Amino acid sequence: MVSSHRRSTMGSKLVKDGELHLYGMVGGDWTWDEDGIRTTGFTDEQVIEALGELSGDLVVRLNTGGGIAFQGIAIYNAIKAYDGKVTIYIDALAASAGSVVAMAGDTIIMRPGSMIMIHNPATITWGTSDEHRKAAGTLDEIAAAAAEIYAARSGKPIAEILSLMAEETWMRGNVARSLGFADDVEEAGETMSLPTFNYKLFKHAPHELALNRAVAAPGNPVKPAQAVQTMEFVMNAPAPAAPAAVISETTTAKDVTQDIFARCRSAKLSMEETDKVLAEAKGNPDTARDLIINMLADRAPPETISHSPATVTADAGDKFAIGATKALLLKAGVAGGEANEFSGMTMREIARHSLDLRGEKPTFSDPLMMVGRAMQPVMAGGMHTTSDFVKILANVASKSMLRGYGEAEETYSEWTSKGVLTDFKPGNRVDTGLFPSLAKVEEGAEYKYATMSDRGETIQLATYGNMFAISRQAIINDDVGAFSRIPLKMGRAAKRTIGNLVYAVLTSNPVMSDGVQLFHATHKNLLAGAGITAASISAARAAMAKQADVDGIAAAGLNIRPKFLLVPVELEDDAAVLMASEFDPSKTQRVPNSARNAATVISEARLSANSAAAWYMAADPNSTDTIEVAYLNGVETPTLEQKEGWGIDGVEFKVRIDAGVKQLDYRGLVKNPGQ
Repeated sequence: MVSSHRRSTMGSKLVKDGELHLYGMVGGDWTWDEDGIRTTGFTDEQVIEALGELSGDLVVRLNTGGGIAFQGIAIYNAIKAYDGKVTIYIDALAASAGSVVAMAGDTIIMRPGSMIMIHNPATITWGTSDEHRKAAGTLDEIAAAAAEIYAARSGKPIAEILSLMAEETWMRGNVARSLGFADDVEEAGETMSLPTFNYKLFKHAPHELALNRAVAAPGNPVKPAQAVQTMEFVMNAPAPAAPAAVISETTTAKDVTQDIFARCRSAKLSMEETDKVLAEAKGNPDTARDLIINMLADRAPPETISHSPATVTADAGDKFAIGATKALLLKAGVAGGEANEFSGMTMREIARHSLDLRGEKPTFSDPLMMVGRAMQPVMAGGMHTTSDFVKILANVASKSMLRGYGEAEETYSEWTSKGVLTDFKPGNRVDTGLFPSLAKVEEGAEYKYATMSDRGETIQLATYGNMFAISRQAIINDDVGAFSRIPLKMGRAAKRTIGNLVYAVLTSNPVMSDGVQLFHATHKNLLAGAGITAASISAARAAMAKQADVDGIAAAGLNIRPKFLLVPVELEDDAAVLMASEFDPSKTQRVPNSARNAATVISEARLSANSAAAWYMAADPNSTDTIEVAYLNGVETPTLEQKEGWGIDGVEFKVRIDAGVKQLDYRGLVKNPGQ
């Protein structure tokens, strides 16, 4: 028996008699089950704090139905990093995220009647098809992370582990040991109580477990022997010795057990049926084959039991969420709203109705408590997910934010290019220069390879964002504006932030990769000061047309033409008149206007803040590099995320946008400092 010792006099509730006890929900005390029983549990921070109190070899007692996937991974890593040998006893159950925690043990011991369950993570997503695809991708990544942990512990290929996870595999003692998920099985002793958990959340939980839920209420523990009698005796006996004809010098009892288990899975037997085959076959594959055939022949139509509430259907909850969202959008004056049966409800009544649909009908003397309960996460598929009420608020806030983003009067998108970056690492924008003019090939001579030089700028993403909160008091006061006006303004702010970055490139005149400022005499794009006239426009056009490539291949110039005239608001009228006039406004006689329709005028107040006289010309970004605005994965709209409030009693929302702005080339830009 290994032991651990206290390192200090601290008092973590997870440390009992020098052992680490991880009982309840992975991720902590954050929800109620459908009978109103508050679940308990442990968080990654609590485990790390508890491990800090211990030294030497460590005993961990584990009994959990699962919880938050990332919490399970964090706790696994914390225990793996512990400086000492770790022995984990699965006292009754290590399911879902709890099975990830179990894999941290140097030695894993199954107690009598205990089980391990591994499965794919699950969640419920509310939103557009893109949001569903994003959620699906996240679930795949979580599953892959868990599969790597299981594979490292069991020695099995990840592909096989992923198959076991997809089928939601429940393992008793000897099965877990044969598959590499445990090292030893205790043969006798008191059976522990299962943790409080709604086992109907799992798709393939043993039927008796799903029906009885094995809830260990305080003072009235229900043990697996009472709730799942058909499972109690099967897998706890020692693996019987197989006949000599079955096990050779190169075949072990573990190999045979795994072979039988694989046959049972191929036949799609339940875990109860698999347990029975393993027990009665006594290590003989031929006997196991006959038992499987007989079971399939005698199998009655399966009992219909609803195990998974995560099936996506248009149930009352879905219809309520959609209808309430549209009703609130109408009140907020946002597109997509409609009058329906929820239009007459206050937000407090919508919160109450969301609890009713969740099957919660407790009496709240304080309306603030009721609204707070409606905002709390709920369980789905062994993981916690956002409540319907918060999803409704978030959907209205998100649409308001996007409305604000779309309504923001910004000009940068007209004359800049849009780029895509897939991560936050610096990205290179390489210009390979021009291809040389084709060389004459004499009769019978060989073709020669041409060479091209390259240069480039580096662009990098950054995250910009802010937070706002919806308090319970705002819900009680039916303040729809709390989650419509604020996100609308934040949407405008997100777009304004990008505009600030773009025009800062022009006004700050940054240094480029060649060590020269964007606008500089060396770059031949900083002109002599002049007002906006036909003559100065002509000089700007000529300067841009005569820009040369890096290698001097286009000796006469690249013939780049300006398309946009960027001016401070003080020069907007002068620029508009010049671009529209048939005759040169600066002349006293009717002289044709050479600058007519030379460029599209864009007036910008940010330019005025820097100079009321300086003006710029820019080429078409589709044909010539100028300034690029890059977005993470091409998503140019801001994202709204939410979580249960910690600093406030309510829900906190975060608006963020991931973008980067960079000047790519000087040759498609010209500056005149004005006069």
